[in-house]
Amino acid sequence: MLHYFPTPYPDELWYSVIARYHTHSGALSWQATMKALFGNARDADVGSFFPNGSIHKILEQLPPGFLSAQEVALQHTLLPFLMRFQPQKKKAAILEAFLAGEDMRPRYLRATRDIKPRSLRYCPICLQEDTQTYGEPYWHREHQIGLMPLCPRHRCRLLDKPIPNTRPLGAQYLPLDRQDGATPDYGALDYESALTDALCTYLTMPYDLSPNREADNLARAMENAGLLNEDSIRKQAFDVDKLHTALTDKYGAELVKHYFGDHITKAHALRLRHYMIYSAEEYALLTVMLGQGPEVLFSQEQIPLTLETRMRELAASHVIRDKASIAKLLGIRADRLLPYAKRFGIAPFWPQSGAAKEAQERQIYTVTIHLSPMEREELEVFMRAQGMGAYSHALRYFLDTGLRRWREDGKS
Repeated sequence: MLHYFPTPYPDELWYSVIARYHTHSGALSWQATMKALFGNARDADVGSFFPNGSIHKILEQLPPGFLSAQEVALQHTLLPFLMRFQPQKKKAAILEAFLAGEDMRPRYLRATRDIKPRSLRYCPICLQEDTQTYGEPYWHREHQIGLMPLCPRHRCRLLDKPIPNTRPLGAQYLPLDRQDGATPDYGALDYESALTDALCTYLTMPYDLSPNREADNLARAMENAGLLNEDSIRKQAFDVDKLHTALTDKYGAELVKHYFGDHITKAHALRLRHYMIYSAEEYALLTVMLGQGPEVLFSQEQIPLTLETRMRELAASHVIRDKASIAKLLGIRADRLLPYAKRFGIAPFWPQSGAAKEAQERQIYTVTIHLSPMEREELEVFMRAQGMGAYSHALRYFLDTGLRRWREDGKS
């Protein structure tokens, strides 16, 4: 039974709790602390940012009710971040397996590219505030997300304290000293604040929350941004070249290469499309590039499709336009108009091939309308604004609108 073990501070990394135990115990070496905690067990990976066997080994030596393995896993490791994009049932099973003593590292750490930390990271303002509040600084878990550029609380750039040698972090003591503070750097890049918010949200959301695959909001946002393959109206597949270019323009080639590689394969894009990639970093980079809040992927409500909304507006306007004019207004090719209308469940609202037959069944009258130069100019301005290509379209619109209002008013 341990006679003393520190209570974790808010958002304190599990390694940091053990490091504070080492400091307060007065042990002469880190190896002595490891022996005191784990006896002859040399494989306790206390330097992992994710749940590991050291949690169970230490809690077994503490009084009942002091800490639970679930509390440590969810509040003092990066497990919620690592599991964020796993399906709900699977992440529940993973947590249950860990609580039962299973080692999760071999199978699940591949969900992030930042498995082995090269440094511990800290915020100089947090260091000062923690020292004033608790009498000592500590390592925050949220700061250890590899892609996290800024402190979520203070918006200054996180600082690195490199791991000094080739030994793993768990095999050595890396303290956070009061003297480690530096002048805060608030020179954030244009995307870094939004990226910080997204990453922090993925960490702090309820553990069981997973992306809503039914709403499909990632693909809908991609479509609104023009990043879908133009020949993929039904499947809505990502255009991998456009996507990689857009990411590179936003973040630079080095960052994109680290998380996506030199190019994005169609297979990788398909897995992203269906949330079969479990890297929260990739989804954070995608949604920030799209200007989409992190909660949207988890929402029960679908975001509107710009093309569908505009098409419905044109259909409801009762303005007669030919296919070419409508397609130009929508920014699509004319041969895509009907497939999109079918996908959105919109009846064709442009002249059909059966229009000639309909005209033969109706008595045709030739009507001459005399307009002043000013009236003609106004009519042409209206036609251009509405995308009309012929005077007959405008006259048909005014006739239909006038007759409809007359009928609605009771033909009085």
